[in-house]
Amino acid sequence: MVSWNKILGVASVAAATALLGMVAFDVPYFKSVYFLRIDLGNGTANAVTANQTNPFIDLGVLGFCTDLKDGRGLQCSPAHVGYNLSDADQFINGTLPPQLSAGVNAVASTLTKVLVLHMVAFGIALISFAFAILSFLGAPIADCCSSCFCGFAGSAAFAVFIFDIAFFEIIKKRITNEGNAGAAIMGNALYLTLFAWLLLFITPILFLIGRCCGCCIPSGHSDHEKRNSY
Repeated sequence: MVSWNKILGVASVAAATALLGMVAFDVPYFKSVYFLRIDLGNGTANAVTANQTNPFIDLGVLGFCTDLKDGRGLQCSPAHVGYNLSDADQFINGTLPPQLSAGVNAVASTLTKVLVLHMVAFGIALISFAFAILSFLGAPIADCCSSCFCGFAGSAAFAVFIFDIAFFEIIKKRITNEGNAGAAIMGNALYLTLFAWLLLFITPILFLIGRCCGCCIPSGHSDHEKRNSY
C-alpha cells in the first residue's frame, strides 16, 4: 500500500516542476506568463489594468511579447538567450519609445542572460520528479535521491526568485530615471517561482516523514509475527 505522504510528495514535486516549466518557457511561448511588463502608456498602469488599454512589452526568459494597441495584436520576438529590447523596433513605426532608451536596453540585455537560470532550476526539478516517480513505484534509493534533488531545485528556485526581484527593481529604477511616462509592472512569473519554491521546500519533509514511518511499520509487523509463532 502506498503511503499518503508519498502521494502528496509526488503531487507536490509534480506541481512545482510544472510551475517552473511554465516560468522557464513563458513569453514568447506561454504568452500570459511574464516576469516584467513595461507599460508604454502614461505610467498609470498597474497589475490589474495592465492588460486593458495601454501598449506594453512583456519580458520573459527567452524573449518578449509586445502589444502596441495598433490593431496588430500581440507580437513576440524569436526565442533565444540574452535578447535585446532594441529588437522591438521591428514592431514599432518610428523610433523606440523613451521607456526603451539605451540605458534601459543595455541593462535589460545583460540581465536577461541570467534569466536562463530558470531553465536550470526547471531541469533539476524535472530530475527530482523522475526520482519521485521511482520512489512512488517502490525503489528504495529513489527516496533519498528525490529529496536531495528537491533540495537542489528548491535552492535554485529561491536563488532565481531573489534575482527576479532584483531584476524587476533595477529595470523599474532605470525606467523611472528616464523621467518620461511609463511604468514597470511586476509579472506573474515571480509568484509562480515563489509557489514552486514553497512546494519544493515542503516535498523533502513529506518524503522524510515517509521514511520515518516506513522504518517503524516493519518492526511492528515483525513483533506481531514473532508473537504468533509462539
